[in-house]
Amino acid sequence: MEVSEYSPQRHSLLDAIHRFNAATTIMDETIMVPSMLQDIAPAKEEPEEPIQSKDVLGQNNNLYDSYLLLKSLRNDMKWGIHHENGKREGHCPDKEATEEETGDLVDQFQHHLKGLLSVLTKLTKKANILTNCYKKEVEIGNSNAGPFPSIHYY
Repeated sequence: MEVSEYSPQRHSLLDAIHRFNAATTIMDETIMVPSMLQDIAPAKEEPEEPIQSKDVLGQNNNLYDSYLLLKSLRNDMKWGIHHENGKREGHCPDKEATEEETGDLVDQFQHHLKGLLSVLTKLTKKANILTNCYKKEVEIGNSNAGPFPSIHYY
């Protein structure tokens, strides 16, 4: 059974986060031997946008590196990003925003929300593709097990 592709029914941030979390959870539960991903050639993706030289996750086309990155991003989303020395750059909670900054904050929020939705959709698609590549490789490996029948213990 293949993981279903994303169909854009709703465009809310919470739905996008849920879809990404579900796809990476399925990926993590399906891939029992992550090191096998180093030997699997990535599937050709059907791009919705013009073809770019970069992979969805950056420069790499290594499924193992993509797997580790997707897991890391999911953990960051679930548990927060751990900053060294406990400092957050550019964040000062005591500073109050002026009316002029508030208008700018709304624009920034809309811009970042659109960006987050786009990135989460792409990451969800990548997790589904990676899971399907692994499943296909495992099925091929099982069908090429050799001429000996399976041994069943009763």
